[in-house]
Amino acid sequence: MSRHVARSVVGIEMMAGEECDAIVAAVLQDVPDASVVQMPGMVLLDVPDRMVIHASAVTEHLGRDWDSRDLNQVVSAYRGYFTRWDTDQVVLSWDAEDPGDEIRV
Repeated sequence: MSRHVARSVVGIEMMAGEECDAIVAAVLQDVPDASVVQMPGMVLLDVPDRMVIHASAVTEHLGRDWDSRDLNQVVSAYRGYFTRWDTDQVVLSWDAEDPGDEIRV
């Protein structure tokens, strides 16, 4: 039995604010054609197939250290599986066994 779900878009819905803006900027750095929908108090961020949020990129855009566990504070809903969530990156994918990207140095 395959653990890959044939879907085309993964995404997160976040409460608007400083951390949300940094997360969106970090994802857009890697996936420039990501869909970003700004709503009052909420931001919808969708990408094709998989989303990788690199903690180092969020830190860079935020201008201070960012702990990936803080994603819990801004995400209100998501589409896909969180297949990796550690200090380096968070991966949202429809492939339940997606290991994420190589570590950036």
